[in-house]
Amino acid sequence: MAAPSLLRGAFRRLFAGLWGSGWVSPPARTLREVVEVTEGNTTIIEGKIIEVAEAPTPPNPSGQCPICRWNLKHKYDYVDVLLLSQFIRSDGGMLPRRITGLCMEEHRKIAACVQMAHRAGLLPNHRPLLPEGHVPRKPRLNSFLLEEQKLTELIAKSVFPPPELENLVSDSLVRQIRKAHLEERT
Repeated sequence: MAAPSLLRGAFRRLFAGLWGSGWVSPPARTLREVVEVTEGNTTIIEGKIIEVAEAPTPPNPSGQCPICRWNLKHKYDYVDVLLLSQFIRSDGGMLPRRITGLCMEEHRKIAACVQMAHRAGLLPNHRPLLPEGHVPRKPRLNSFLLEEQKLTELIAKSVFPPPELENLVSDSLVRQIRKAHLEERT
């Protein structure tokens, strides 16, 4: 009596394994496009599998952390909120290294950039929940120096104002600013 039930159980496991292993079902990670075809009175709705291009390979696949692998070592700043938000929790704290996969050096740099972004007010949605009845103090609103490129763009805009604003600034002042700017460049 026990032998037939054991055999049935073994066959079920065998066929369940075949069905689950991909003989019957398509691969799990595919995109499908729903196609509706109407022929006379019949409507056929089918899902066609879309071929997806492979993910790009990193330029430095032997790098030990994601930032080293994609050659981003000295190319990010506290202003790159999209990059920083990948390494922080919803309450604004840093995720641990074992989860992010960052090396120690990059983890420290990312932590410093996250702290600077918090202080500059660039991550407003990543604040810890305050206890009930707690009144937060007024933020200090830190601001940091702009990078050299951004600073020169701002200087150029202030030295050479747009034509519609030139008539508001006195001509002698504009000439003095332009002269000082040209002397600095030489």
